[in-house]
Amino acid sequence: MSGTASYQAEKRVREALEAVYRTFDLPPPRAIEGCPCCISTRGTDVLLTTPLRQLSDQALWRYVSGAFLTIGDEQDFRYLLPRILDISVFDPGNSNDPEIVLGKLPLAHWRSWAPTEQNVIEAFVDAWFEWALASDIAEAEEGLIGTDAESVLCGAARAKMPLHHWLLHLLEPDAAPVLINMKNRFPAEMSGFWESAPAGLQELSTILAQGRA
Repeated sequence: MSGTASYQAEKRVREALEAVYRTFDLPPPRAIEGCPCCISTRGTDVLLTTPLRQLSDQALWRYVSGAFLTIGDEQDFRYLLPRILDISVFDPGNSNDPEIVLGKLPLAHWRSWAPTEQNVIEAFVDAWFEWALASDIAEAEEGLIGTDAESVLCGAARAKMPLHHWLLHLLEPDAAPVLINMKNRFPAEMSGFWESAPAGLQELSTILAQGRA
């Protein structure tokens, strides 16, 4: 993929992220609830007193890893969501995997949110996948194969999003190395999170087996 295409993919994901920030511009909740031991170890006070865009990767990593399991609810997740996505895309080495981040959306009942909120999340994931695929293709051109696109696909599947329009991108000529790599790794070496996204895994397995979405 050309440098221009990669630049355009990054530009699009940044614009989509800003739309998420605007749409979920919410006041911080008064408190984040959870089991006492988790509240004391996950630094929730920092999450509520630090400006959203200044929250650190480590502070959010601890929150996301326990969100809806031992800590947090829909209100604080919605407030923190823009920054969670921000770090997931632009600081992936210090964030939870896309599979985990996007897998939290059903726990937040995101399909009950306002249509505008659902739409902005879907647009962001669409841009995220495009940039992840561009990154994988760029690595392939250097003799390496990344798995960023698969991670976003798996996360989207865990969020109960249909994958069809993203899988079509894998059939494009410049994505051939990424598709071949997925075929070679399927199923044993794919992300373990696919087990919790059977519908998405079925969509993916079809394109890997038959070469069509």
